[in-house]
Amino acid sequence: MKFGFSLIVRGNEATPDTFARIAERAERLEIDSLWCSAHVIVPPQVKSGYILIPGRKHPEHWKECYWEPFTVLSYLAALTSKITLGTSVVIVPMHNPIELAKQVAEVDQLSGGRFVFGVGVGWFEEEFEVLGQDFHNRGARTDEALDLMKALWSDDPVSFHGRYHQVDEAFFSPKPLQRPSPPIWVAGGSKAALKRAARCADAWHPVRPTFETLRQAREDLNGYLAEAGRKPENLEIAVKLPLIFQDGPPQPDQPLTQGRPADIIGAIERYSEAGASHLVFDFVPESLATALDTMERFAQEVRPRLSRA
Repeated sequence: MKFGFSLIVRGNEATPDTFARIAERAERLEIDSLWCSAHVIVPPQVKSGYILIPGRKHPEHWKECYWEPFTVLSYLAALTSKITLGTSVVIVPMHNPIELAKQVAEVDQLSGGRFVFGVGVGWFEEEFEVLGQDFHNRGARTDEALDLMKALWSDDPVSFHGRYHQVDEAFFSPKPLQRPSPPIWVAGGSKAALKRAARCADAWHPVRPTFETLRQAREDLNGYLAEAGRKPENLEIAVKLPLIFQDGPPQPDQPLTQGRPADIIGAIERYSEAGASHLVFDFVPESLATALDTMERFAQEVRPRLSRA
């Protein structure tokens, strides 16, 4: 199993120095990967209910704007040499897919082929409205965008004829260093997201799933993979969840990767048994001190004791 951590990309501690110090420590500790989440703008939330009950005001941390992930990862590509760098996740239908394809290819080149492209369709309707993007056809636009990007990363000249985008005999460069493309991770827990992952992804990337959710999803994914003419081993499961050390075991309302080292080890091994092969951990709270301490404790107290590491 591989292990990664989310970078701190919002709030007062999201600075170039923080990015560099987390990356330096992660690479020294032989952490496998680092990840950037992404939001372009944070308008007031009225209708969307992923973080809050609809109609309520933002908590203070949700007013913090995010750094642009490709910029941060390009910066870290120059400061690191081994660690995988990825997005967890870019909301594809908020962007022009041709520009996204360019950004992905350039970060992959700058990192020497160490980039992973994590994608989602998004949940924050108000953000779509501010950006002038249609929230209601975001799934269809994401599917087409991924196909278009793969075409752009292939040999020139590129032609593509879709519902939303038309390209005729165009030339596109640079191409990604990883061919035919950097690995693609598809986030989301809906049936459409599972089908998208089975059709075109290298990994399915759920957030805080239960063990039973993972087992059921693996069965569903196997069926969708068969429909797409792919084998189960073609698709990994890469789970995102918090990692929090505390003196006692996890409480009923806490994630299973919150607790004493032994509790966290047990949870990781259960995630492995349920089919996960890569875990991406969030820092809670999002501070540099927490990040450095959490990575050190993970490397010293958890990873050496994992039977499936």
